Amino acid sequence: MPRKIRLYLTALRLFSTHALPSLAIGMVAIVLLAPQTMSAQSALRKAPAKGVVKMDRATFHKFLQSAGYRTRGGISKDAAQSADPRFRTFPHFSSSFTVNGVAYPFTMLGYPPKSGRKAAFRSVVVPLHMQFFGFGPNGDINVDFDPGPAVNNLVHSPMYRDANFVNGYGQFGQMMQRAAFWNQMDEDRQWSVRMAPPRILQPITVEVFPDTADPNAPLIQIGNDLVGNVSIDFIDALAQSIIQAEGFAPDELAVFVTGNVIAQALGYHSAFSVTNADNSVSLDTYLYTSWLDPALVDPIFADVSTFNHENLEWMNDPYITNVVPVWMYPPSTDPRTVCSGNNLLEVGDPQGNGPTFDDFPAVVVPINGVSYHLQQLVLYQWFTDEVPSSAENGWYTFPDPTSITTPATYCP
Repeated sequence: MPRKIRLYLTALRLFSTHALPSLAIGMVAIVLLAPQTMSAQSALRKAPAKGVVKMDRATFHKFLQSAGYRTRGGISKDAAQSADPRFRTFPHFSSSFTVNGVAYPFTMLGYPPKSGRKAAFRSVVVPLHMQFFGFGPNGDINVDFDPGPAVNNLVHSPMYRDANFVNGYGQFGQMMQRAAFWNQMDEDRQWSVRMAPPRILQPITVEVFPDTADPNAPLIQIGNDLVGNVSIDFIDALAQSIIQAEGFAPDELAVFVTGNVIAQALGYHSAFSVTNADNSVSLDTYLYTSWLDPALVDPIFADVSTFNHENLEWMNDPYITNVVPVWMYPPSTDPRTVCSGNNLLEVGDPQGNGPTFDDFPAVVVPINGVSYHLQQLVLYQWFTDEVPSSAENGWYTFPDPTSITTPATYCP
């Protein structure tokens, strides 16, 4: 049975202790009132009911492209790279690369590749049952977005299940990271990272009113179908509150999922630290992923395309600390390319978050007769100016290594 927790947004700044189920995010305070369920009703009903924005499919795709993917939060580099046992988190290792005489350190998830050790990352899937109330010109449009199909598709996808890839059989993240570190791992090539079977929470019902939805396009109509669009600040404050209220372990990735609802972005990943009563520090990581029905959108936006983007960005830059030279969107031959303005090692953004994203169509990966749509992601070597790449077979991208064959072009 879905749980409900009534949340209130206030303009009061509250300080939080680590044992209580409330969390202050800037000027937004989220307070947990009931222990068994979740609703996101605002106490400040200051905004009038918002209309429904009609879009044709092409316009909707442009809207989704502009929404894109984001990165939020982050943990200090010293904490992320520390071997201090007080810091509780996933197994991780640090290394660096050099470009034009400048060293760029990075931290990624897993044991050091030379160790040959295998890591299986725990996760908890949090289905968010979004209920929109009070929309339309008369404030009488209410829409219910069930996360069930999204969660079912996600947990059976190649991020959790084995499938065939160009370099073998395994999970998507496992095969991508093995490709990246193929020539840097142990001699027997036993090193691996993968997702353990997820723990799945009961759906949490979140009530969305006009003041917690996107102010410009809270509900989008495509034909006879509706897609919701909630405030990213609201979703992020909600996510952090749930993590602390539920007591997720620091070595357990929280995966927040909505079905046919976005949060002013298709997805994002984030991290924050919490000092515990025993003076240990939890480095908590989480991600939000929308899931869009393949019947509504083109393959590049469909089903788990956002999840594979965010899941591998989390593996490659879990604490939002990995800085790289600022790069141009690939390919350099496309006249639409511009400077990304992005100095983070975010492996999904080069091919999936800019004006040239349609140069890189989704790759279809079947499992048991179901087609899953995966975005193409760069290997970390793409950022490093390595020629040839030190990855398997000199690759720069995955799962279609032919889509990019040269490293990044840096911004002037």
